[in-house]
Parts: sequence; structure tokens; C-alpha cells
Amino acid sequence: MRLPVLTAGISGVLCALAAAISPAAGARPPATFTKGFADGVYEQPSVANHWLDKTVAAGGEIVLLAVPWPSVAPQRPSGNPSDPANPAYDWTTPDDAVRAATAHGLTVAITVAPDGGPAWADGPHRPRNVPPGTWRPNAPAFAAFAKAVARRYSGTFNPGDGVLPHVRFYQAWSEPNLNGHLNPQWVRRDGHWVAESPIIYRGLLNAFYAAVKSVSPSDQVITGGTAPFGDPPGGPRIPPAEFVRDLLCLRGESLALEPCPKPAHFDILAHHPYTIAGPFTPALNIDDVSVPDLGKLTRPLAVALRTGRALPRAHKQLWVTEFSWNTDPPNPQAVPVAEEARWLEESFYELWREGVDTITWLNVVDQPPIPSYDMSYQSGVYYLDGRPKPALTAFRFPFVVEPAASTDSRA
Repeated sequence: MRLPVLTAGISGVLCALAAAISPAAGARPPATFTKGFADGVYEQPSVANHWLDKTVAAGGEIVLLAVPWPSVAPQRPSGNPSDPANPAYDWTTPDDAVRAATAHGLTVAITVAPDGGPAWADGPHRPRNVPPGTWRPNAPAFAAFAKAVARRYSGTFNPGDGVLPHVRFYQAWSEPNLNGHLNPQWVRRDGHWVAESPIIYRGLLNAFYAAVKSVSPSDQVITGGTAPFGDPPGGPRIPPAEFVRDLLCLRGESLALEPCPKPAHFDILAHHPYTIAGPFTPALNIDDVSVPDLGKLTRPLAVALRTGRALPRAHKQLWVTEFSWNTDPPNPQAVPVAEEARWLEESFYELWREGVDTITWLNVVDQPPIPSYDMSYQSGVYYLDGRPKPALTAFRFPFVVEPAASTDSRA
């Protein structure tokens, strides 16, 4: 049995819930909760305003937009690469997206280089089988580009057609624990596999943080959301809990302290807690992290904060910057739409209990099945033709209260 929380203001309801429930060990339910979407339709001028209208109607408050480094800077800039007016840059798409989302009253967060960098920023000796833009990316070049992005969306920059809006949230990379986004994931040393991408990413993150903060110290830096599943040592993916521990200079499940001359700098830790079934199904492997497993990330974060391995030493928010289920219809192999709506509200509630205060759901609208359902996402709260799914109602106010003795989909 599930009892829906009714129509009080969100902050008041959350405070009441926090007092009324016993969250999972170590969890700190936030006093506020922000929800929105990540979707490529916001970067398509012909349809962006329509889907931004739908986003607002759905109760979305924030959108996560992409600033792809290779698209904005396909060639290495000459002159000053941190100058947002550098002629090497093409800002047409992100400028339009930021302006449109802001005009709809939505908070904007930007993921910089979500799919990796341009090939010209790769480190030397990239193997032929490694995707361009992912091989030991040049941290100073990434910092220069990040500074150009932050300056462009500082709220003071006028490219000639009016001052661009101020963006306060900047995410560095996405899913850096996957070899499709960052390489190498592992290196062989003394006959053993050693995780390498967390070290590479720490350098990228720290350079990014310094660049963004040099423009506006109050802007917030988000870590690249880690993907939920990994492989044994030497595979193409590092398990997210292991990746975060290594990022924070902690060793193993015991969280032993490692030397850390250059600790990670960020304001918000992000993760993508996809599940293999419903929202209460834990990940199968010990260092994988699905919805009910966020303690595998928050425990090392607490140790890192206490020991100066996560800087600055201030409260770090926890965000979910990608998460969803595909639905049937339209995908006959996916989750029935009614079940997905229930899972959405249960997962949002569970994630909030575990300390998450912002979620950007993937997507607001289904993608066309091109080239197939398996290669696209049908996870929107709207069908492709604009009809609402049951998930739309769940998204508008997702929280549920479950009596302690109830039986539900946890079973």
C-alpha cells in the first residue's frame, strides 16, 4: 500500500516527511527537492520552445543542457582559448538553448564535454581503437574552454545580440568511468590492473573547477555523473563506487586513506543510478550503484570531506543528472507505462531519502526509434506525438509515503 503525499508546498512537505520517517542509515534527506529533464530536444531550435513549454507544464524546474566541446571548438583555437569571442568557437546551438530555457523560467545547468573532447585535445599516442577525444585529454585545454563557457554565460557577456543569461551550474564531463568517454580506464602496472581514469579525471575536474571559479566563485561545479555499472579490472568500465573512492584518494571498502597531494575540488557529486529492475532492486555487484545503493558514494564522500580529500570542506549536494526507464508502449520490450509511473515516484522518493536534492530525468519526450528501439530512448513523460504518459502525473508530484509494515514492490 502506498499513500500519496498531497498538495502542500514541496519544501513544507519535505520537512514534514524528514521528521516523520526514518531514512536509511547515513542518509540525510534534503529540505528541498528540484526536478527537471536532460533532453537533446532543448538544443533543436525548431522544437525547443514547444518542449520547454511541455517541461514547464510537467512541473520541471531545471534543464541540463549540453555544450559539446568538439562541436563548439572543432579546431584548436589560436589566440586566447578562454575568450568566449574567439573566432574558433561556434556557440550558436548552446546560446539558443540557454536563452530559450531561461526565458521559460527554468534553471539551467550545463554539461561541458558530455561525450568527450575534440581529437586535437587528446594526449599523445592514442591507440587506434580508442574513440577520439577520450584519450588522456589535455587538462589545461579543458580549463581554457571551461573558462570560455563560464565567461560566456556569466550574465555579463554580450555577443552582439544582447547579454546572455547567467548559468550557475557547470558539470565537468559525463560518465568518466566508461571507456566511451574517458581513456584509459585501467593500466597494467607490475602485473596488476590499476584504475587510471579516476586520476585522469581528477586532473580534468580540478582544472575545470579553478577555471569556473575564476569567473564567478559562486558558480557551482558538478562532477561528471558516474555510470551505474562496471567491470572487473581491465574491462571497459570502472565500477562507480571504486571510481569515486579513487577520485577521493580512498582505498577499498575500508576507505583507507591514500596520499592525496591534489584533492578533488567540486561542489556537487553526481551519479546515474540506473537499475536492472525496479527502484528498490540493488545492483548485483559490490561496487555498482543503483537507486538503493547511494551509500556506496555518500560514505566515501563523508570520509573525504572529513580528511580534506574533497575540497572545499563544505557540504556537497548529491545530484542525479541522468536516470529513467523506457516504456511499453511504444517499446514492446520495455516497462509497462503504468509500472514506470509507479517506479518514477518510488525512485524519486527513495533517492531523496538517500540525500539527492536534484534529479534531471532522461527525457521529457520519447525519441523516434531510429535506427531501432534498442538504439533510442522511450523514457519521456510524453509520447513522441505529445500525448502524456502516466509518468507525467507522477513526475508533477512524485513523492509517496509507505507505512513501515506495508508490502510493495520492494518484495
